[in-house]
Amino acid sequence: MKLKIGIVGYSGIAKKHYAILRRSDKFEVCGVFDASCRDDHCRAKFFDDFNSFIEEAKPQAIVLCLSSDELVFGFFKCAKYCKNILIAEPKFKSLSEIKEIKYAATTNKANVCSGMSLRFNPVITSLKRALAKEEEIYSINISHCVSMPGKNIVRELCMFDIDLAKILSNSEIYEFSYSEANKTNARSADNVAMKLKTKNQILINISNSISSCINRFVVEVNAKSGVYIGDLSGVRLHQLNEYGQINLKVYQDENEIKTQYDEFYNLCQSGESSELSNLDDLIKIKELFA
Repeated sequence: MKLKIGIVGYSGIAKKHYAILRRSDKFEVCGVFDASCRDDHCRAKFFDDFNSFIEEAKPQAIVLCLSSDELVFGFFKCAKYCKNILIAEPKFKSLSEIKEIKYAATTNKANVCSGMSLRFNPVITSLKRALAKEEEIYSINISHCVSMPGKNIVRELCMFDIDLAKILSNSEIYEFSYSEANKTNARSADNVAMKLKTKNQILINISNSISSCINRFVVEVNAKSGVYIGDLSGVRLHQLNEYGQINLKVYQDENEIKTQYDEFYNLCQSGESSELSNLDDLIKIKELFA
Protein backbone atom coordinates (compact mmCIF):
# COMPACT_ATOMS: atom_id res chain seq x y z
CA MET A 1 0.00 0.00 0.00
CA LYS A 2 1.27 3.47 -0.90
CA LEU A 3 2.09 5.92 1.87
CA LYS A 4 0.69 9.45 1.71
CA ILE A 5 3.57 11.93 1.51
CA GLY A 6 3.39 15.71 1.68
CA ILE A 7 5.88 18.22 0.31
CA VAL A 8 6.70 21.26 2.46
CA GLY A 9 8.25 24.03 0.39
CA TYR A 10 7.95 24.14 -3.39
CA SER A 11 10.93 26.12 -4.60
CA GLY A 12 14.34 24.88 -5.69
CA ILE A 13 14.75 21.12 -5.54
CA ALA A 14 11.11 20.45 -4.62
CA LYS A 15 9.94 20.12 -8.23
CA LYS A 16 12.54 17.42 -8.87
CA HIS A 17 11.30 15.51 -5.83
CA TYR A 18 7.69 15.91 -6.92
CA ALA A 19 8.51 14.56 -10.39
CA ILE A 20 9.97 11.42 -8.83
CA LEU A 21 7.21 10.99 -6.24
CA ARG A 22 4.31 11.34 -8.68
CA ARG A 23 5.63 8.23 -10.47
CA SER A 24 6.44 6.32 -7.30
CA ASP A 25 4.95 2.91 -6.58
CA LYS A 26 5.54 3.44 -2.85
CA PHE A 27 4.33 7.01 -2.19
CA GLU A 28 1.34 9.12 -3.16
CA VAL A 29 1.70 12.91 -3.01
CA CYS A 30 -1.25 13.98 -0.87
CA GLY A 31 -0.50 17.71 -0.84
CA VAL A 32 2.02 20.52 -1.14
CA PHE A 33 2.38 23.29 1.42
CA ASP A 34 4.01 26.59 0.50
CA ALA A 35 2.73 29.93 1.73
CA SER A 36 4.31 31.95 -1.10
CA CYS A 37 4.93 29.68 -4.07
CA ARG A 38 2.41 27.91 -6.32
CA ASP A 39 2.62 25.91 -9.53
CA ASP A 40 -0.44 25.45 -11.75
CA HIS A 41 1.26 22.52 -13.49
CA CYS A 42 1.49 20.54 -10.26
CA ARG A 43 -1.36 18.03 -10.00
CA ALA A 44 -1.13 17.72 -6.21
CA LYS A 45 -3.35 19.94 -4.08
CA PHE A 46 -1.65 23.15 -2.90
CA PHE A 47 -2.05 24.59 0.59
CA ASP A 48 -0.96 28.01 1.81
CA ASP A 49 -2.11 27.27 5.37
CA PHE A 50 -0.10 24.68 7.30
CA ASN A 51 -2.94 23.54 9.57
CA SER A 52 -5.16 22.91 6.56
CA PHE A 53 -2.34 20.96 4.95
CA ILE A 54 -2.04 18.68 7.99
CA GLU A 55 -5.81 18.27 8.57
CA GLU A 56 -6.88 17.74 4.96
CA ALA A 57 -3.87 16.04 3.35
CA LYS A 58 -3.09 13.91 6.45
CA PRO A 59 0.49 13.06 5.37
CA GLN A 60 2.07 9.88 6.74
CA ALA A 61 5.47 11.16 5.62
CA ILE A 62 6.87 14.58 4.76
CA VAL A 63 9.76 15.77 2.61
CA LEU A 64 11.13 19.17 3.65
CA CYS A 65 12.28 21.23 0.66
CA LEU A 66 12.99 24.43 2.56
CA SER A 67 15.84 26.93 2.42
CA SER A 68 18.47 26.98 5.17
CA ASP A 69 16.70 30.03 6.66
CA GLU A 70 13.40 28.16 7.04
CA LEU A 71 14.59 24.63 7.72
CA VAL A 72 14.71 24.51 11.52
CA PHE A 73 11.37 26.26 12.09
CA GLY A 74 9.74 24.15 9.39
CA PHE A 75 11.01 20.94 10.95
CA PHE A 76 9.70 21.86 14.42
CA LYS A 77 6.22 22.39 12.96
CA CYS A 78 6.20 19.16 10.99
CA ALA A 79 7.64 16.91 13.71
CA LYS A 80 4.59 17.56 15.91
CA TYR A 81 2.26 15.98 13.34
CA CYS A 82 4.32 13.54 11.28
CA LYS A 83 6.76 10.86 12.40
CA ASN A 84 8.53 10.25 9.08
CA ILE A 85 10.54 13.17 7.69
CA LEU A 86 13.09 13.39 4.90
CA ILE A 87 15.15 16.60 4.77
CA ALA A 88 15.73 17.09 1.04
CA GLU A 89 18.73 19.38 1.38
CA PRO A 90 20.35 19.25 4.85
CA LYS A 91 22.18 22.56 4.43
CA PHE A 92 22.11 23.70 8.04
CA LYS A 93 23.83 26.94 8.96
CA SER A 94 25.41 25.65 12.16
CA LEU A 95 26.09 22.59 14.28
CA SER A 96 23.66 23.84 16.93
CA GLU A 97 20.81 23.80 14.38
CA ILE A 98 21.39 20.12 13.64
CA LYS A 99 21.47 19.32 17.35
CA GLU A 100 18.20 21.22 17.83
CA ILE A 101 16.66 19.14 15.04
CA LYS A 102 17.93 15.92 16.62
CA TYR A 103 16.48 16.89 20.01
CA ALA A 104 13.10 17.66 18.42
CA ALA A 105 13.19 14.38 16.49
CA THR A 106 13.96 12.41 19.66
CA THR A 107 11.30 14.24 21.66
CA ASN A 108 8.65 13.58 19.02
CA LYS A 109 9.90 10.03 18.29
CA ALA A 110 10.25 10.89 14.61
CA ASN A 111 12.14 8.92 11.96
CA VAL A 112 14.36 11.51 10.29
CA CYS A 113 16.84 11.14 7.45
CA SER A 114 18.93 13.73 5.67
CA GLY A 115 18.94 13.95 1.90
CA MET A 116 22.46 12.76 1.10
CA SER A 117 21.14 11.36 -2.18
CA LEU A 118 24.67 11.34 -3.62
CA ARG A 119 25.07 8.02 -1.81
CA PHE A 120 22.66 6.53 -4.37
CA ASN A 121 24.20 8.04 -7.51
CA PRO A 122 24.39 5.28 -10.18
CA VAL A 123 28.16 5.73 -10.58
CA ILE A 124 28.65 5.43 -6.82
CA THR A 125 26.34 2.39 -6.67
CA SER A 126 28.39 0.64 -9.36
CA LEU A 127 31.65 1.69 -7.71
CA LYS A 128 30.52 0.29 -4.35
CA ARG A 129 29.71 -3.04 -6.00
CA ALA A 130 33.19 -3.18 -7.47
CA LEU A 131 34.90 -2.16 -4.22
CA ALA A 132 33.00 -4.83 -2.29
CA LYS A 133 35.15 -7.40 -4.15
CA GLU A 134 38.44 -5.63 -3.34
CA GLU A 135 40.88 -7.01 -0.78
CA GLU A 136 42.23 -3.57 0.10
CA ILE A 137 41.58 0.12 -0.56
CA TYR A 138 44.56 2.46 -0.13
CA SER A 139 43.39 5.95 -0.99
CA ILE A 140 40.48 8.00 -2.35
CA ASN A 141 40.62 11.28 -4.27
CA ILE A 142 37.52 13.39 -4.92
CA SER A 143 37.50 16.47 -7.17
CA HIS A 144 34.21 18.37 -7.27
CA CYS A 145 33.96 21.68 -9.13
CA VAL A 146 30.82 23.71 -9.92
CA SER A 147 29.82 27.30 -10.57
CA MET A 148 27.95 28.62 -7.51
CA PRO A 149 29.12 32.18 -6.95
CA GLY A 150 28.26 33.58 -3.54
CA LYS A 151 27.18 30.22 -2.05
CA ASN A 152 28.56 28.60 1.10
CA ILE A 153 30.99 25.94 -0.12
CA VAL A 154 30.90 23.86 3.07
CA ARG A 155 27.09 23.52 2.98
CA GLU A 156 26.91 23.09 -0.80
CA LEU A 157 29.78 20.67 -1.46
CA CYS A 158 32.11 19.77 1.41
CA MET A 159 29.65 18.03 3.72
CA PHE A 160 28.20 15.94 0.89
CA ASP A 161 31.62 14.88 -0.39
CA ILE A 162 32.86 13.94 3.09
CA ASP A 163 29.75 11.79 3.51
CA LEU A 164 30.55 10.17 0.16
CA ALA A 165 34.13 9.49 1.28
CA LYS A 166 32.85 7.81 4.44
CA ILE A 167 30.51 5.60 2.42
CA LEU A 168 33.23 4.53 -0.04
CA SER A 169 35.78 3.86 2.72
CA ASN A 170 33.17 2.19 4.93
CA SER A 171 34.74 3.88 7.95
CA GLU A 172 34.59 6.90 10.23
CA ILE A 173 37.00 9.84 10.00
CA TYR A 174 40.03 9.59 12.28
CA GLU A 175 42.07 12.64 11.22
CA PHE A 176 40.90 15.78 9.40
CA SER A 177 42.45 19.03 8.21
CA TYR A 178 41.45 21.58 5.60
CA SER A 179 42.52 24.85 4.02
CA GLU A 180 40.45 27.53 2.27
CA ALA A 181 41.05 30.07 -0.48
CA ASN A 182 39.03 33.10 -1.58
CA LYS A 183 39.39 33.66 -5.30
CA THR A 184 36.14 35.35 -6.29
CA ASN A 185 34.47 36.36 -3.03
CA ALA A 186 36.27 38.24 -0.27
CA ARG A 187 33.59 37.38 2.32
CA SER A 188 33.73 33.56 2.20
CA ALA A 189 35.78 30.69 0.82
CA ASP A 190 35.12 29.47 -2.69
CA ASN A 191 37.82 26.76 -2.80
CA VAL A 192 38.53 24.16 -0.11
CA ALA A 193 41.13 21.38 0.08
CA MET A 194 40.62 18.64 2.67
CA LYS A 195 42.81 15.80 3.91
CA LEU A 196 41.24 12.92 5.79
CA LYS A 197 42.36 9.64 7.30
CA THR A 198 39.82 6.97 8.22
CA LYS A 199 39.89 4.55 11.12
CA ASN A 200 40.63 1.72 8.68
CA GLN A 201 43.73 3.60 7.47
CA ILE A 202 42.50 4.91 4.12
CA LEU A 203 43.89 8.27 3.03
CA ILE A 204 41.44 10.69 1.39
CA ASN A 205 41.94 13.96 -0.47
CA ILE A 206 38.96 16.13 -1.40
CA SER A 207 39.18 19.24 -3.57
CA ASN A 208 36.07 21.44 -3.79
CA SER A 209 35.49 24.58 -5.83
CA ILE A 210 32.41 26.73 -6.45
CA SER A 211 34.27 29.13 -8.74
CA SER A 212 34.74 26.75 -11.67
CA CYS A 213 33.63 27.61 -15.20
CA ILE A 214 32.55 23.98 -15.76
CA ASN A 215 30.97 21.21 -13.67
CA ARG A 216 33.41 18.43 -12.88
CA PHE A 217 32.93 15.61 -10.39
CA VAL A 218 35.48 12.79 -10.37
CA VAL A 219 36.11 10.08 -7.78
CA GLU A 220 39.34 8.08 -7.92
CA VAL A 221 39.89 5.01 -5.73
CA ASN A 222 43.29 3.32 -5.51
CA ALA A 223 42.71 -0.33 -4.62
CA LYS A 224 44.75 -3.54 -4.67
CA SER A 225 43.56 -4.72 -8.09
CA GLY A 226 43.78 -1.31 -9.77
CA VAL A 227 42.55 2.27 -9.84
CA TYR A 228 38.85 2.99 -10.24
CA ILE A 229 37.86 6.30 -11.86
CA GLY A 230 34.26 7.41 -11.64
CA ASP A 231 32.98 10.42 -13.58
CA LEU A 232 29.75 11.47 -11.90
CA SER A 233 29.19 14.33 -14.34
CA GLY A 234 29.58 12.11 -17.40
CA VAL A 235 28.10 9.02 -15.70
CA ARG A 236 31.05 6.76 -16.49
CA LEU A 237 33.16 4.31 -14.49
CA HIS A 238 36.27 2.41 -15.46
CA GLN A 239 39.19 0.60 -13.88
CA LEU A 240 42.87 0.90 -14.77
CA ASN A 241 44.97 -2.18 -14.02
CA GLU A 242 48.01 -4.03 -15.38
CA TYR A 243 46.02 -5.18 -18.41
CA GLY A 244 44.82 -1.72 -19.42
CA GLN A 245 41.45 0.00 -19.05
CA ILE A 246 38.20 -1.82 -18.28
CA ASN A 247 34.90 0.00 -18.72
CA LEU A 248 32.48 -0.93 -15.95
CA LYS A 249 28.70 -1.05 -16.25
CA VAL A 250 26.76 1.94 -14.86
CA TYR A 251 23.00 1.58 -14.64
CA GLN A 252 22.00 5.09 -15.71
CA ASP A 253 18.30 4.37 -15.15
CA GLU A 254 18.95 4.11 -11.38
CA ASN A 255 17.83 7.58 -10.32
CA GLU A 256 19.49 8.56 -7.04
CA ILE A 257 16.47 10.40 -5.63
CA LYS A 258 14.13 7.50 -6.50
CA THR A 259 16.49 5.03 -4.83
CA GLN A 260 16.64 7.28 -1.78
CA TYR A 261 12.83 7.25 -1.57
CA ASP A 262 12.83 3.44 -1.76
CA GLU A 263 15.04 3.45 1.34
CA PHE A 264 12.90 6.14 2.97
CA TYR A 265 9.86 3.92 2.47
CA ASN A 266 11.67 1.14 4.34
CA LEU A 267 12.44 3.63 7.13
CA CYS A 268 8.78 4.62 7.35
CA GLN A 269 7.71 0.99 7.54
CA SER A 270 10.32 -0.44 9.91
CA GLY A 271 11.86 2.60 11.62
CA GLU A 272 15.32 1.52 10.44
CA SER A 273 17.58 1.97 7.41
CA SER A 274 21.31 1.35 7.20
CA GLU A 275 21.59 3.07 3.81
CA LEU A 276 20.19 6.52 4.61
CA SER A 277 22.11 9.36 6.23
CA ASN A 278 20.84 10.26 9.69
CA LEU A 279 21.28 13.30 11.92
CA ASP A 280 24.22 11.75 13.77
CA ASP A 281 26.05 11.46 10.43
CA LEU A 282 25.46 15.18 9.85
CA ILE A 283 26.63 16.11 13.33
CA LYS A 284 29.89 14.15 12.98
CA ILE A 285 30.70 15.83 9.67
CA LYS A 286 29.74 19.32 10.86
CA GLU A 287 31.92 18.87 13.97
CA LEU A 288 34.97 18.49 11.73
CA PHE A 289 34.66 22.18 10.82
CA ALA A 290 33.90 23.38 14.36
